[in-house]
Amino acid sequence: MFFSDIETLLSAPFYLLCKHRIKKWDKEDIKKYQQKKISNIVKFAFNHSPFYRSHYKNINLSDFASLPPVNKQLMMDNFSDFNTLGLPKDELIKFALECENKRDFSTRFRSLAIGMSSGTSGNKGIIITTPREEHYLKAMYISRLVLPKQKLNCAFILRVSSPVFNFSLFGNKLTYINQLQTIDQIISQIGKIQPNVISAPPSMLKILAEEKDQGRFNVNPVLIYSYAEVLYPDVRGYIEGVFKCPIHQIYQGSEGCYALTCRKGNLHINEDIVFLELLNQDNSPTPPGNPCFRLLVTDLHKHSQPVIRYELNDILTISPNKCSCGSNFGVIESIQGRADQMFWGLRNKTHQKQFIFPDYIARKIISMSEDILDFQVIQNDYFNVQVIVKLKLKTHAENIIDQIQGGIRNIFQDYDCDEPNVSVKIGEPQRNSQSNKLIRIICNIKEDKQ
Repeated sequence: MFFSDIETLLSAPFYLLCKHRIKKWDKEDIKKYQQKKISNIVKFAFNHSPFYRSHYKNINLSDFASLPPVNKQLMMDNFSDFNTLGLPKDELIKFALECENKRDFSTRFRSLAIGMSSGTSGNKGIIITTPREEHYLKAMYISRLVLPKQKLNCAFILRVSSPVFNFSLFGNKLTYINQLQTIDQIISQIGKIQPNVISAPPSMLKILAEEKDQGRFNVNPVLIYSYAEVLYPDVRGYIEGVFKCPIHQIYQGSEGCYALTCRKGNLHINEDIVFLELLNQDNSPTPPGNPCFRLLVTDLHKHSQPVIRYELNDILTISPNKCSCGSNFGVIESIQGRADQMFWGLRNKTHQKQFIFPDYIARKIISMSEDILDFQVIQNDYFNVQVIVKLKLKTHAENIIDQIQGGIRNIFQDYDCDEPNVSVKIGEPQRNSQSNKLIRIICNIKEDKQ
């Protein structure tokens, strides 16, 4: 298969190009590069993806703004035709679910890294990463991460792992830690590693900071990276105060890495990797300084699974000001999104509070049945969980209800917590009255919120 992206062929040159572009390019350089890459990836998708060929039928490919957007459901409904490698959807989902059930994310599928996401859309998503894509992404990360002035020893805390995350080179290493363990297990593993960098979602970082504050966590990183959730100012201040080191951020979704913080702490869009469209309600461009109504992302380099005008759930505000680091790459002023909240249980014997990550709950539900179209899970207190689930027509609801009730209770059991009462209602999940966003995981336990 012909690839139009020669620069991603070798990691070392791509690394150097990434460093050069973010430091030296002006706005016009960025614009020209994006236009060229957008044109290339659109043509490639049209020629190699049956889905895009049909999706763009009778549309002028050079008029980018007129191309119809895609979203996760549309991608997954047509996944066998969406990807350009001819991979069947059912086979990939089966493979991903086997990895999920075995908790073994080291296996590759025909040399490819296959990931399964739930994200904020609430539905299963399959992500393909070829070795070539894996290598150029690692090169980009290394070129942009703010790293300590010593060999990297990073504890990388995440719910799932993948061969893509493995890293050990010239004394620099990254060690994956499963965040679905109890806090005691996580603390024990990090203590053995004694990392100089800890990377985790803000909710996990806050728990570690609380443990350190109580004298139960004796690790002193020189740098912290936050990702996957909104890093609220009060949480950031608390974590930095306890660990006495700076927090940097990675803004990333399953579909790509959108932004990384620079040495000044500002979140720069990777404008040579992705093109972000921030739009108002009337689809006009959202000016800097204002939150967008709609966000679309186009990956400028990904060929196995082209991401073109892909709709994200996040609401962003782009800063109108240039960063003091000197880069002309755009800066994200704030992210108003990813509102999933952590659930809480009470330990069986001690009745101590135990965190339960919302992603665990979301994944449990989406892995149960293809008949589940949408859902919402609400924890009102420690003993009651309500689930609203939307099903396909003619689905046998009783079986799904039993599975959901048992699945939620099993999650609390896995954390050695008292089982809550789980009520399940068949219907349409309720959207946020202010933002019209569907928040699928909601915790109403006020005192445990960030």
